[in-house]
Amino acid sequence: MGRDPRRQQPLPGAIDCLQRLHMAGKRTVLLSNAPRRHEEVQADMRSMGIEDGFYTAIVTSGEATHRALRDRPDPWWAKLGERVFHLGPRRNASVLHGLGLIRVDCPASADFVVATGPDDQRNSAELGEFEPILRDCARHRLPMVCANPDLEAICAGRREICAGALAQR
Repeated sequence: MGRDPRRQQPLPGAIDCLQRLHMAGKRTVLLSNAPRRHEEVQADMRSMGIEDGFYTAIVTSGEATHRALRDRPDPWWAKLGERVFHLGPRRNASVLHGLGLIRVDCPASADFVVATGPDDQRNSAELGEFEPILRDCARHRLPMVCANPDLEAICAGRREICAGALAQR
């Protein structure tokens, strides 16, 4: 996507590249492992000066997760149930919006887990902080949907774990 996550702004040349591709009539699709829906990532792009017209579409892993939860495309998805434990920050909860799912506060009450990243209560750089909640999910044999396969990212100069690291555990 051409974004430097340490600075939350486009990498040098990214906007110019998108403008040139657009002017040349090329279709450009931005792919992101962001666990958020495409509208939210689009707003992030706008805030960095990347205009909507510079690309054709945005595809995010969060949007793919949302659609799979909505459409239940195969037997694995179909049997997930409706009670979901969200393991992630509030800012990523839109992946669950509009699906008719019942959000629960603990794994014991859930049918499955959706991991979007470190939650707001624990240190986002230390995987060990999540061991108790991950053990609880495992103890209840909850299937986990991972909305971001990345293991880690650098945000504002800090290493942070991503949902992929939680799912890998």
